[in-house]
Amino acid sequence: MSEPGMKCSRCTAPARFRFPAHNARFCDDCLEVFVLRQVERAIAKFKMLTPGQKVLVAVSGGKDSLACWQILKELGYQAEGLHVSLELGAGQFSDASLASCQEMAQRLEAPLHLLRMEDLTGHSVEDISRANQRNFCSVCGTLKRYYLNKLCLDLGFDTLATGHHLDDEAGRLLGNMIRRHQRHLDNQWPVLEGTPGGFAKKIKPMCRLAGREIKAYAKARDLPVAQGHCPRSKGATLPYYQEAVLLLEERMPGTTRDFYLGFLEDKVKPPVQPDVASSCSVCGAPTYAEACTTCRFLEKTARRKQERTGAAQAQS
Repeated sequence: MSEPGMKCSRCTAPARFRFPAHNARFCDDCLEVFVLRQVERAIAKFKMLTPGQKVLVAVSGGKDSLACWQILKELGYQAEGLHVSLELGAGQFSDASLASCQEMAQRLEAPLHLLRMEDLTGHSVEDISRANQRNFCSVCGTLKRYYLNKLCLDLGFDTLATGHHLDDEAGRLLGNMIRRHQRHLDNQWPVLEGTPGGFAKKIKPMCRLAGREIKAYAKARDLPVAQGHCPRSKGATLPYYQEAVLLLEERMPGTTRDFYLGFLEDKVKPPVQPDVASSCSVCGAPTYAEACTTCRFLEKTARRKQERTGAAQAQS
């Protein structure tokens, strides 16, 4: 990331960080200016927020979400944090993630809303995955999207920010292209507009920043980043596409930015939020089916647990 005797491209002071994609080198102070300007450009370009707006940031304890929270606060937004604990890895991974979020909240002197997925659903994510015979990551992603949206609205916010960055979005774009997921391609955008009473507005302020740039920022600001990775992420496909994009980036710096930002430029305008006329018969959330996916997951999990309990009682 750095080289002996390297000078900052902006102020000529000794530099710690080098970014070939921008043909630039930065000291800690100038790195912060660069990062904040990239986020400001994304917010302005895609009309994510209004000055000083209240926004809820989904924080996991990782570098991306903590950096997103820090940056939005520095840019003057009323940013509060939301952490939903999944309690994975015998508590170690989840405990470290929670501790990082709590330390970050103290640093920023900002409210942090804490909830447990098991309290929200009545079941562990593992139980829901098994009962529905679905991939763990798929189930976890569905539940997180549902509850982050619901909690955002319940807490009185209309906008939810996540730490998804350039590498995430480029990897997802590549995967959607390879698999020919046209609907996902049509909907891929850094902003998903909300609908009153149904969906919160979702924004990705970090979409112009690469993972290595965020990592450098987290290091320069000494953010309390949780160490380790989700113990159940094995089998997720997105990292494979990200690796492919990063391989090209190493050979041809700037490829990731050209790929993703060029895709957005070609789209000309953002996708239209789908008009979902029906509501879930259980929770009232917008859905195309009689019951939303999350409620179907929970109903099946509860039914399977009752069946197992009944079978155990019959044998005793």
